[in-house]
Amino acid sequence: MSLLFQRRRPVSLAGCILLLGAALSAAPLFADDHELPSPEEIIARYIDAIGGEAAVRSHTSSTIKAAFEMPAMGMSGETTIYQMAPDKYLESTDMAGLGETLRVFNGEIGWASDPMQGTRVLDGQMLRDIAREARFYAELEYDKIYPEQTTVGETDWNGQTTYQVDLVDEDGNESSHYFAKETGLLIGIETTQTSEMGTADITISSSDYKEFGDLMAPSRLVISFMGMDVTQTIESVAWDDVDPSVFEPSEAIKALLPE
Repeated sequence: MSLLFQRRRPVSLAGCILLLGAALSAAPLFADDHELPSPEEIIARYIDAIGGEAAVRSHTSSTIKAAFEMPAMGMSGETTIYQMAPDKYLESTDMAGLGETLRVFNGEIGWASDPMQGTRVLDGQMLRDIAREARFYAELEYDKIYPEQTTVGETDWNGQTTYQVDLVDEDGNESSHYFAKETGLLIGIETTQTSEMGTADITISSSDYKEFGDLMAPSRLVISFMGMDVTQTIESVAWDDVDPSVFEPSEAIKALLPE
């Protein structure tokens, strides 16, 4: 779900890229710590570390509000994400002086709007990306989202020893996830993201895990792309409060759909 959204390229990253364009224009260790655990064991331990499968499945929607800043550009803004099981997602980003960027997937179609390009329906890789982000129980669906999984070995991430797990999703996109050996928590991701401005290499560092209700998630994320950092801080999380109507397409979007 989006609360644990460092795994799904959060922070309105596509929105940040578009707005930038506009501006420029405690779980136990494994039983045998001497052998590398399988990806399935690492992911199962991660789920336990954030609160367990039952706690994840106990919720059916979430509202997340976060602040972010791009120090190199002197920019800041706010992001709100609404999500509903099994696969509805709305991400609204408001950056001071540049206006709102919107990305939505309602389980069937995806659309976006921003000050630079206006309103459009998503297709191709961008549609597949947001459909993947929209999976509310994604933490429990690693095997479906990433049919290829490999434990590469132990490596350092921001001073912590981690297990590196290399993943390939249904579309053949590759990424690496880094799970802290001591805690089991996901603290780093290396991946790529596609937007109208092209494909960018992305690094996500997650820290300051805290409880949001009955689940743990990072309250601070640093997303590095295109030579810059975006820092995001989660300000609030509300569970099971989303009205399904927020995912309904506007008349402007309906007019763009094929008949």
